[in-house]
Amino acid sequence: MNRAWIAVAAFTLAAGCSAPAPKARKPSPAGPPPPEMSAEAVVCPADVQACPDGSFVSRDPDNGCVFRRCPGASDPK
Repeated sequence: MNRAWIAVAAFTLAAGCSAPAPKARKPSPAGPPPPEMSAEAVVCPADVQACPDGSFVSRDPDNGCVFRRCPGASDPK
């Protein structure tokens, strides 16, 4: 019986029953470059302000980077 197993093992090795080598992955192509910013573009700090209702508001680049009004807030007079 041992000779049968040796024969099977020898045949398996001779037949090359090994796992195939993993294929090399092609690098993914780079996406397009980001758009250029104009000289007039305004970038505000990324901080936020907490509102009384639990929501948050960010700064408004079209209004001198002041915080936007909280939902439900009355207009300033």
